[in-house]
Amino acid sequence: MSSSPRKSTKQLVATIDALGGVARQKDLLRHGFTPWNLKQALAAGTVEWISRGYYALPDADALDVELDRHQARRTCFTKAGQLGLWVIAPMPLPHVAAAHSRTIPGYVVYRVSGGQTLVDILRQCVKCGSEVEAPAVLESAVVLKKCTIHELLAAFAGRKDAAGRSVVAMIDPQSQLIVETVARYYLLVDGLLGVETDGERYHNTPSGWVKDALAQIAAS
Repeated sequence: MSSSPRKSTKQLVATIDALGGVARQKDLLRHGFTPWNLKQALAAGTVEWISRGYYALPDADALDVELDRHQARRTCFTKAGQLGLWVIAPMPLPHVAAAHSRTIPGYVVYRVSGGQTLVDILRQCVKCGSEVEAPAVLESAVVLKKCTIHELLAAFAGRKDAAGRSVVAMIDPQSQLIVETVARYYLLVDGLLGVETDGERYHNTPSGWVKDALAQIAAS
């Protein structure tokens, strides 16, 4: 039986980068790297040892490095913001997930075992967020093509997921800016949707402006 090809330091760096700049040793071993790979990367200065079982790139985000020292990771709106989803405002304290039950001063800690999928993070946003914060995050996940409405409906199909389903029902996959989502929510709450916010990046074309103009004329 032939052995698998030895992985390079460059591949190790790329894998840690894909994992967010910080990675657990057991996750790296699961990706096929060896203690020898880690030793070589440490000697070359391309990877740094953070704490027992944790490694990071030299330019890793300071928050992620700090969380790894506490055996924690971002979750909820704090992770959503890192993923580029629409977060109206940062949480007063970062929301983090940890398998242990210890408190971490300066953080809101949720006990979570194992990895987190995008749906897990969105589910936490529904639990923590307001009636406008949660729709903004979930809608952006669809608009940015990180998931589909069908996938969200399947994820929130449980008996205790009524709040999530109501958020999914509000999603407009054609929305193009967070301000559109927020404005639409408040207008719907008032019982009238008569304005569509013009997004500069996507609507700054002849066809985009015509579409907006027709929609606003029809609503007036």
